[in-house]
Amino acid sequence: MKSFNKIFIALGLSAFALTSCVDDLNNPLIDVNDLTPDTFAEDPKGYMDRVLAECYQGLATSGYGGPGNSIISGGDAGANSFTRAVFVCNELTTDEFAWKQFGDAGQYELATMQFAADNGVMYTTYSRLYTEVALCNEFIRTVDNGKFYLTEDLLPLAEEYKRQAKVIRGLAYFYAIDMFGNAGYSDETFAAGTAPAQWKRADLYNKVVGDLEVVSAEWGETYAEPSYGYVGKECCDALLAKFYLNAEVYTGVPAYDKCWDICQKIINHHKGAGFNGSGLAQSYKAVFGANNDEYMSQGSRVNEIIWGIPQDGKQLENYGGTTFFMAAASSTSTPGLEMTNAATGLNSSWTCMNARQQFSEKFGFVGGETDDLRAALWMTEKQGANITNESITNFADGYVPVKYTNYAYDEEGNIDEENCPPSSNSFADADWCVIRLAEIYLNAAECYVVGHEGDQASALEYVNYVRERAGVPAWTVAQLTAENILDERCRELYGENVRRTDLVRHGKYAGGAYNWNWKGNVGNGGTETPLHMNVFPIPATVISFQNYTQNDGYSK
Repeated sequence: MKSFNKIFIALGLSAFALTSCVDDLNNPLIDVNDLTPDTFAEDPKGYMDRVLAECYQGLATSGYGGPGNSIISGGDAGANSFTRAVFVCNELTTDEFAWKQFGDAGQYELATMQFAADNGVMYTTYSRLYTEVALCNEFIRTVDNGKFYLTEDLLPLAEEYKRQAKVIRGLAYFYAIDMFGNAGYSDETFAAGTAPAQWKRADLYNKVVGDLEVVSAEWGETYAEPSYGYVGKECCDALLAKFYLNAEVYTGVPAYDKCWDICQKIINHHKGAGFNGSGLAQSYKAVFGANNDEYMSQGSRVNEIIWGIPQDGKQLENYGGTTFFMAAASSTSTPGLEMTNAATGLNSSWTCMNARQQFSEKFGFVGGETDDLRAALWMTEKQGANITNESITNFADGYVPVKYTNYAYDEEGNIDEENCPPSSNSFADADWCVIRLAEIYLNAAECYVVGHEGDQASALEYVNYVRERAGVPAWTVAQLTAENILDERCRELYGENVRRTDLVRHGKYAGGAYNWNWKGNVGNGGTETPLHMNVFPIPATVISFQNYTQNDGYSK
């Protein structure tokens, strides 16, 4: 079904080796100078391709040599994957997903919003982010230092690759800034093996955003579609839109005007095709199926998935990504819910994750049914689940939010039986969505509603593209409110690593303005939590290794 290009070929031929970023963040990489001078000279482009591929693979898998291996040590290898590490911090700590298995130390504290600096799961996430930063830095540094022995004709390609590495690095920094605030910073100007220096959150934002703005300008004005799996100017601009939308949280100074402007560029690039000419796919369901690569760059359908991370049930076996999402929300042992395997099309069931009551209620379920197509595959009381989360460990206490599946779909969302992966697959084929066009539309609408930038007619049009595609009634002007926008983002973007960020931006995360079941370890309706929890603690091990200052409100 998928045609993988050279980006994920022969990744076992690692040009660099990582030491344990969990055990020693001060020495994340082996210095390229330890390699013999003739190594890269033998095949300059080939080695440059391989080292860049390390940056991409850091997003897609846990490590080399199969799903049980990781390039960072400590804890479960599958949990160390980039997408899963970000998910557990950005989604399980919110009103969206409840977690039913607490064998891993630290998981219960995340799911009940009781996290502290010694939380091991949070440390895994921090380590994965800075491993990705280190990989990208080392690639850029190696190009700049002439270690690839590039011929003159390869220099333009090297500059293109550097831009890509900076965008990938920017994504890791986005999550670090968003979750940890006053976190570490290092770039290619730091010597290999040098520990990141702790920067203030606003300074981190300004530096990373400034670098991405330069990269975007270097690519010019045209959105040329990169090859499948790669990033380009549009990925860079979509990432900038995420930064700008949250600028006031990170720096105290809003940037809704910049967010609106860059969203317009992206929207105008996509308009004219797809659902009602919006550039969105005709079917929400199909965007999360096994053949959703067709909605990515140079795909055969509209490119709703602006930035996606390739996944494959055979070539990229991984216990993170969409395998994690499908398997966690699946059970073969819960009476009435055994068919979750059939719903996902994946031969893996972990009996781990379901929806919190407050999340499910946003879809207007009545008798376990809803007209909202974004929840069309969910398991509800019709299959034996309860909408409440009375028990934090019982899988049946909570609807089962099936979103990604291992089925191939046609453009209308019907299963394409001829092209579906084998039902025996234990690893998923659906690619992970990092940023979709639907998010850009909702970003722009929020810029108008909250930031008073842009115009009302466009904002209403944008949010109604999203709603009408979901099969729910269009909004009127009176419904274009901040509260409604926040709820619409929840319905459209659930599980896409935005929920915690959104709640913080709207003042609904820490504190008591909005509570949900098991927030603060209180079951029915949750309880208020301290406001300092809007930012995660810097992990205690990082404080110990690098003598950072802990975020306010947390002990070392």
